Amino acid sequence: MKQALVVGGTGMLASLTPWLVEHEYWVSVIGRSSNKLFRVMNQVANRSHYVTPLVLDYHDNAKVHKWIQHIQLMQGPIDLVVSWIHEPKDPVLLAIGEEITAYRHDLWRLIDIISSAKQDTVSHIQLPPTCRVQRVVLGYQKTSQGPRWLTHEEIVAGVVRAIEHSQQPVVPVGDIALPRPDNIQ
Repeated sequence: MKQALVVGGTGMLASLTPWLVEHEYWVSVIGRSSNKLFRVMNQVANRSHYVTPLVLDYHDNAKVHKWIQHIQLMQGPIDLVVSWIHEPKDPVLLAIGEEITAYRHDLWRLIDIISSAKQDTVSHIQLPPTCRVQRVVLGYQKTSQGPRWLTHEEIVAGVVRAIEHSQQPVVPVGDIALPRPDNIQ
């Protein structure tokens, strides 16, 4: 079974975990809210043995190192990381990269979810050469009533598209040239 790590995926990405399980991933989910993790686990109730929920502040690098090491010792090397991390995220991604490469010496993937408003400020941290980075850039949707923010389903569909199209370095979701915030419903 393939191994996936979802970091920050307990809110808007909650339905990604059931999709990953259905596509034969063993999923470890790191979230900061036990209530949101509980909701994720309810979505996979009949296959919850394929999900490892971790209530963890992903900005605590020592704990991130420890838990990713533990996950890989128990379940095997991680193949895919889906990350929706609030700033500062570079130290978190570096910690994840260090631990994965300690157990995996071949190619693995990182899908980094960012807002289109921040796409010009994306850092260029030096991840291990065995890490293929993809970015999912979130924008907005145009409607007849004007622009609106993306729904959870639209965001997850964009992440799924990135997973399914591993050679695509950037996957835009919605229109990525954002209007002024006062115009969004």
